[in-house]
Amino acid sequence: MAQGLFGISSDYSKEHQSLDARFVRNKESTFFFETTSNAMSPYFMKGDILIVDRSIESRHNKIVICSVNGELYCRRLIVQNESYLLRSENSQFKDIILPQGLEVVYFGVVIAVGRDVE
Repeated sequence: MAQGLFGISSDYSKEHQSLDARFVRNKESTFFFETTSNAMSPYFMKGDILIVDRSIESRHNKIVICSVNGELYCRRLIVQNESYLLRSENSQFKDIILPQGLEVVYFGVVIAVGRDVE
């Protein structure tokens, strides 16, 4: 039985892949979070490791990590006119409307995900 990477010869492989070089653009502002729910499924599953960059601005349609009244969330930030809400990719979770005056701290933007395959 033949084994290998689906018939790809070594002519097509790269010498070395560095996860730091690929995902850590700014070492001082890059952090890792483990997901604790399936709120962002199918993009992220419970137990995935999210790579978060604090140097990227939290803006419309970015997936962000933020603290709302002390509770951490990973959601897509939606900005409509002057209204803000956090949207889950999983329809079983409701949008979180962020009224003015609510304490919200944006920690950073999710730039990549790591996942176990076994």
